[in-house]
Amino acid sequence: MGMKNDNLQALIQNYLDGKIDETQMFEAIKGLPLEYVKDQFAEAMEVDFLLSKKYMNSDSQKAFETFLSTIKPIGKIAVKPKKSIPSTFFNYAALIIGLLGIGLVLFLILKSDEHDSLIHTNENTVNLHLTDGLVEKLDEPKTKEILNTEGKVIAIQTNGKIIYKGIDGITSTQYNELEVPYGKRFELELSDGTTVYLNSGSSIKFPVNFIENQMRKVYLTGEAFFKVVKDVKSPFIVNAGGVVNVRVLGTEFNVSAYSDDLNISTVLVSGGVQLCDSLGSDTKNTKMELLPGNRGMWSKEYKEFKIDKVDTSIHTSWVKNKLIFRDSPFSEIRKKLERHYNVSIVNTNAALDDNTFNANFSHESIEEILEILDRTYGIDYEILGKQIIIK
Repeated sequence: MGMKNDNLQALIQNYLDGKIDETQMFEAIKGLPLEYVKDQFAEAMEVDFLLSKKYMNSDSQKAFETFLSTIKPIGKIAVKPKKSIPSTFFNYAALIIGLLGIGLVLFLILKSDEHDSLIHTNENTVNLHLTDGLVEKLDEPKTKEILNTEGKVIAIQTNGKIIYKGIDGITSTQYNELEVPYGKRFELELSDGTTVYLNSGSSIKFPVNFIENQMRKVYLTGEAFFKVVKDVKSPFIVNAGGVVNVRVLGTEFNVSAYSDDLNISTVLVSGGVQLCDSLGSDTKNTKMELLPGNRGMWSKEYKEFKIDKVDTSIHTSWVKNKLIFRDSPFSEIRKKLERHYNVSIVNTNAALDDNTFNANFSHESIEEILEILDRTYGIDYEILGKQIIIK
């Protein structure tokens, strides 16, 4: 076959986990027989199912028989592939979708270049609030200079990114605020060189210029991925949701602090961070340090931190315009789809919210996702403008 089964299985698992992309997967399977590749995908899903801790206490034989009876190839999806990916990829990347008895598993292995979604609109713009109260609308694609009240260039916008320039002679901290609406993402480079990727429905308040030898502090609502430039004399602080302070020197980490979520989470990719309760709550476990691969979660209800080990690539996949879910309840997936596509999803099937999915979404439109859910699981839905009703 030109490739050992174990090697191909490992590559497929990496693809399903979002660790390699479609182009890398195509290169791995190029020239292999279609049926062989489909069998290997099926085996990878069977192994994933059998090893799932969730089913260790259930009737594994009965559940596995249910899995085998429902797994089926979907075939080639009628979407236009990106030019960079050979169209023959779609012959190999036939969808293999299985129903796992108690929960649901959905592995989407497709790539789409269709962005003319009926629901996903770009009518909302990214807004930059300046110190003087003026608002700059950062339309894409566009290149322009951002000026302060004195006519000095403080930043340059280039397409979906804005870069701040340090200005000499500033002795007081002046803040700007960047707001990113649902359905969009944006990149920000601060005056110290720190890069911030803002997810949909997020805002960040930050100094136009960092003062030398003083603390670098920003305020985040929503979700952002930070690549902080190290400066031992000026620690970097992220105030998340007005509740948690994330203190770093130089590192890469993801912070999720949406106002409607029950927890504020920080996932550390590299370096080190310290978390503390910025409100000074008089409870236990209000301060902790994270190591790479750790997630620290602050409970808004119990006002304390918890820590666990996670796959950081899952929690940072949105930076690469991917959504990866592992054993996630449908209620959580709905919320993230709403933010990502700027839609409202009303679920009238309450029992569905407790079912769990493993899913990879890349460049699919919301209509494609809904159609696959309907076609595979009989999840009926109706689209009313920008509202989706799940029946």
